[in-house]
Amino acid sequence: MSFTGKIHYSEDLSQIGKSNADYIFVDSDIPDMKDLYKQVRSGDKEEWPVLIALTHHRKDNNLLSSGFFKHFLDLSQPKSEILHSLVEITKNNLPPNKATVREEKLSEREKSILRFVALGYTNKEIAEKLFISMHTVITHRKNITRKLGIKTVSGLTVYAILNQLIDMNNVG
Repeated sequence: MSFTGKIHYSEDLSQIGKSNADYIFVDSDIPDMKDLYKQVRSGDKEEWPVLIALTHHRKDNNLLSSGFFKHFLDLSQPKSEILHSLVEITKNNLPPNKATVREEKLSEREKSILRFVALGYTNKEIAEKLFISMHTVITHRKNITRKLGIKTVSGLTVYAILNQLIDMNNVG
C-alpha cells in the first residue's frame, strides 16, 4: 500500500495519472470529476487505484450514480469509525501482488517504535519510554519509512492497524 501525498485540484492533474498509489482520496466537491477520472485511468497500468470519496455528509445519490468512487469516507464521523472504514477498505481491495510481505521486514525495535508513533507519541516521549536517545528514535523512524515506503504518521498508523501492531481502539 502506498501513500503519495496531496495534490490540489488546481494543480496539474497529470501527476495523478503518473502515481503508483493503490488508493486515491478525492474531495467529493471537486468541480469536474470526469477530468480527474480520465487522469486516474491514463497510462498503461495493470491495476488502477481505488478512488475513495471524502465527504462531510452522508453519501449523496449523485456521487453514487457517478460510478467514479468505489468507497466513501464520511469525515464528519468519529475518528475511530473513519479508521475502521479505512481498515475494511484496504482489507477488501488490496491487490494480490501488493498483499505479499515486503522483502525488508521491520526489526522488533522498529515495530516497537512504530507502535508508539501510531499511538501519537513524540520522538522525545518514545526515547524516554524505551530508554534510548532521541537520535536513535529518529534513525529508527527513518529506517521504518524507508522499509515501508510510508512517509506520513497517518500512513504509518494505518499500516500499524492493518498489520495488527496496535489495536484500532487505542488510537487517539
